[in-house]
Amino acid sequence: MINQPRLDEIKRILHHDKRVRVTELAQKFVVSEETIRRDLKYLEEQSVLRRVHGGAILPVPSEEQPLQIRSRIKPRAKARIGQLASELVEEGMALFLDTGTSTLALAQQLIRFSRLKVITNSMDIAALLTQQSDNAVTLTPGRVRRNDNALIGPHTLEFARQFHYDIAFMGIGAVDRDNGFMDYEEPEALLRRVLSTHCRQSVILADEGKFGLRTFVNTLPFSAVDTLVTNARPAAAFVASLESAHVNILHPGNAADDTARLSGV
Repeated sequence: MINQPRLDEIKRILHHDKRVRVTELAQKFVVSEETIRRDLKYLEEQSVLRRVHGGAILPVPSEEQPLQIRSRIKPRAKARIGQLASELVEEGMALFLDTGTSTLALAQQLIRFSRLKVITNSMDIAALLTQQSDNAVTLTPGRVRRNDNALIGPHTLEFARQFHYDIAFMGIGAVDRDNGFMDYEEPEALLRRVLSTHCRQSVILADEGKFGLRTFVNTLPFSAVDTLVTNARPAAAFVASLESAHVNILHPGNAADDTARLSGV
């Protein structure tokens, strides 16, 4: 059961000291260390902190967290995004899936297909689909980025340019009303710009926590993307900006109607 006053005090201490320790918090609140660990897990899922051995620290806003850590944040939201995005897929399509926790959640949904052509720069996605499905999987060349097992660099871009995809599924670092879709680093931004011009339908996957963030790189204007898949209806201001740029917004509340419209039914 959530104890909001305790969570608020943990956040206050964290912002003051930049780090909290499980043992010290347990003593302060006179609760078990397991209770504190549950509190920290909950706060990490809200993107408030990053758990480390023995406690937690503040996340660095200008740096994207490692994939292993990001995968623990909002897992249900990303699973829902993956499910909704998979409804856009039809057997036999050619797809690109770039690196990210939401695209990995989508890959888990694509196991039920068997005749897709999937190209990806994610070693994790390639391994998942190769081991658990009969789909044809191609891994791009490139330099391995250990932070998230992504293949990046000029060889990745050149390889991606050789094909035209039915759908390019892309993650994103942030969704900003003024700057559009944004990323933490250049390699993924450059790849996403290439993909957006080499596909029939460009699709961004973004959980609700990405809205209102502003990161380092301007990746794409809203107008460069066909569809945004998210786990909750965005705020009215974002909906207005996206719809004015002719972006289809797919979320649980409108999934059936939008999927039918996007597939031409």
